[in-house]
Amino acid sequence: MTSTIVIPRKSRISLPVPSSYIGKQVEVKFVLIDETEKPKPSTRLSEMFRGVFSKEDAESFNEHVKRMRDEWDNI
Repeated sequence: MTSTIVIPRKSRISLPVPSSYIGKQVEVKFVLIDETEKPKPSTRLSEMFRGVFSKEDAESFNEHVKRMRDEWDNI
């Protein structure tokens, strides 16, 4: 796959085609960069999963993670 970003100065654009693409079907798209989906601001994992665990399950999970980290530190 070949991709490039250009700023057109006229209504026509000339693009070089890789030799391995000659004689094959290719797709050409024009997409305004301003129109593409912008990345969402990063969200902390704790915010993404808030309310998924009950309080008891969360405590059990946190204890399990603590034990795993302790085991990892002892290696």
